[in-house]
Amino acid sequence: MRRALFFSRFYYILLGIAVLSIPFTKLFYFFITPLLLILWIVEGDWKNKWKRLSSPPILIITYCFVLFLIMNIIGLFYSNDLVRGLMRTYDKLPFLVYPLVFFTLDKTFFTEKRVHTLFKGFLCATTIMLLANWGHAFTQYFLTGERSYFYYVNFSKFSGHPSYCTLIVCVAFAIAFYFFNISKLSILSIRQLKLTAIVVLLLFFAVSIYFLQSKTGILAFMVISIFSVFYYLHTHKKTLWYSIGGVLILLFLAITITKLFPGRVGYYAGTVNREHLQAENMLGLRSKMWDITYRLAIENKISGIGTGYHIESYLTEDEMKIFDKNHLFINAHNQFLQTFLDHGILGLLFLASLLIYSFYFAIKTKNYLLLMLMIAIFVNIFFESMFERGHGIFTFTLFYSLFVVKNNIFANP
Repeated sequence: MRRALFFSRFYYILLGIAVLSIPFTKLFYFFITPLLLILWIVEGDWKNKWKRLSSPPILIITYCFVLFLIMNIIGLFYSNDLVRGLMRTYDKLPFLVYPLVFFTLDKTFFTEKRVHTLFKGFLCATTIMLLANWGHAFTQYFLTGERSYFYYVNFSKFSGHPSYCTLIVCVAFAIAFYFFNISKLSILSIRQLKLTAIVVLLLFFAVSIYFLQSKTGILAFMVISIFSVFYYLHTHKKTLWYSIGGVLILLFLAITITKLFPGRVGYYAGTVNREHLQAENMLGLRSKMWDITYRLAIENKISGIGTGYHIESYLTEDEMKIFDKNHLFINAHNQFLQTFLDHGILGLLFLASLLIYSFYFAIKTKNYLLLMLMIAIFVNIFFESMFERGHGIFTFTLFYSLFVVKNNIFANP
């Protein structure tokens, strides 16, 4: 077996495990990430790897990712809890490994067909995960008569926190829509069958996202849906009236399902109407968390408080009641504030550079999937510290890299 083919197949197996496992658990990334790095180093072939990596856009993206890890390493030197700092730094290892591995792959093996197979595997895994959640909800409802099993944390029984689960389903929705958009290239009879299956899948994902009841996730999904409608109509050369009609239908469906199944989001919508958009009512504890985090960040604005620290070193007893003291860090529930708190102004600039260039890169290369991922992440990081949790890091770095590879824009092998 040719050496290059051996390594390519090994990479493909590990990526297959990653996309099949990510809807269910983040645990696999603990061994997938270091295995990919070891494999990449053992493979060698540095001349070709540098050639593939040295394309200016790819090199800039790689620098942005790697700098995000480096600032965590630098933060270890002024941390007052090295163990916690090392644990948080290890969590961010995908920011180094995935760009290096993905952007130097042999594209003669990683063809679009093989990448599509990974996408389809992910869609199947996400569907199974959601079916398991629905099955559990219906079983508990028939046993207890409680409707609460259809909403929020009770619904995401087999998929972790609703915010991260919703992010994964949003990615799956974007991939399914991507297949829907390109399905016109298939033979007519096969195309009709595919279109029907994909439409059913899109509706299933949309309904499931609502019942996960992550307010931020639903907002991200609405933005993705509206953009996808315009994207589809633009690529198929439809008029502006089709776009307006599509958006109005989406809004009508959203209002209808909210009224029929109010749950957490329906209650929130009613509260907003009554309380006139008061920040404390909209944000709950997050409002206090953000105030405390911002104060601490300003006090340590040059370098931040470090990667690892004892929470009680910075919070009073009353403030600790607001935050979860069992966390490894002060969870700001906002990635911008989180990075500013931990790594100061420079860290915040690194994060902003990564996001801004990623949006620019996705738009410039007309990469629909990457743009949808960035929209979902951008909305979520205003209300969650997505890059401090394994599920958020794994989802973002894995699919970011896959979507870049799918566009096949890196240098020749």
